[in-house]
Amino acid sequence: MAATLIVESLGTTGSGKSALIPILTRLLHNEGWLAMSATDAIHYYMRKTWIGRFFCFLLPASLQGPILWRVFSYLFSNWYKFWFFTKHPHLMCFVLRRQFQRQIPWSHRMMILRYYFQMTGWVQFFSHHAQPNQVIFLDEGFVHRAASLFVSEVETPDPEQVVNYLQLLPPPDLVMWVRVPVDLCLARIYKRGLQARLAHLNTSEARQFLLNAERVCQISAEYAKKEGWAIVEVDNVDGLEECAIRLNQAVMQHLS
Repeated sequence: MAATLIVESLGTTGSGKSALIPILTRLLHNEGWLAMSATDAIHYYMRKTWIGRFFCFLLPASLQGPILWRVFSYLFSNWYKFWFFTKHPHLMCFVLRRQFQRQIPWSHRMMILRYYFQMTGWVQFFSHHAQPNQVIFLDEGFVHRAASLFVSEVETPDPEQVVNYLQLLPPPDLVMWVRVPVDLCLARIYKRGLQARLAHLNTSEARQFLLNAERVCQISAEYAKKEGWAIVEVDNVDGLEECAIRLNQAVMQHLS
């Protein structure tokens, strides 16, 4: 049987990374794989732990999901964050040091660190519990987090710093790079509503933010290819279904 595959997404805000995941999981299910989003995977694996089986035995079905999520968030997640930190201390120290050096509001720095630490706990949890013939999709990942660590509307990305960060990462199983022109990304995010990180920006500043993020994604993809990491690249201009079909074909080819 094939091993577990954790798929990271890479792409600017508005490229459709998150929207592609439900379609990709459905397509892979049709191919006989157990494919899940990150949140679905947490629920799935928590039910297989001893504490998850205990709560599922005691609680009605309507309460099992919310209770298991709280148990994971307040107990399991913190342990797996610590576990990841002990395995990758140089990476975590680099991330912390980088945030303290930036010229952005402290609230934004804390938000970036909170999401980064959350991701480390999730990935370590998946790595420990996942079984063969399973695919887990992260709507973001360690490679994509470079766009959080090095991007704002006023910071020009430093390729050397981005590469220094990427060199500290454990090589990903697979990265799917979803590409969309910046102006189309901008139109999409204004249509759905700006996320908290961009809500205070005017249109010009938001566009500059996306341009900087696109540059970091390009640097990251070029580094991944140079290092021989598994990466698939696809444009998401014609629609989610068409893009998902192309990505699914690439993922299946990698799995085989």
